[in-house]
Amino acid sequence: MKPEWKASEYSYRIRWSAAERGYLASVAEFPEMKSAPEATPHAAFDALTAIVVAKLCDLDDDGEPWPAALAEAG
Repeated sequence: MKPEWKASEYSYRIRWSAAERGYLASVAEFPEMKSAPEATPHAAFDALTAIVVAKLCDLDDDGEPWPAALAEAG
């Protein structure tokens, strides 16, 4: 499976942060990750998705498994 496809299976949350004056995206499967503040929800999602794809590529290069999507855990 391509990292881009796997990243699309993960559970994302996008919220407005008044303190950071932008939208922030987070992903349940990588709780340590979040996007930088962005002007739109879509931009926050796109930014974080790119980070997740890069992380999945790194895991693949290191021979480590990808986290299962929360939807698969149920």
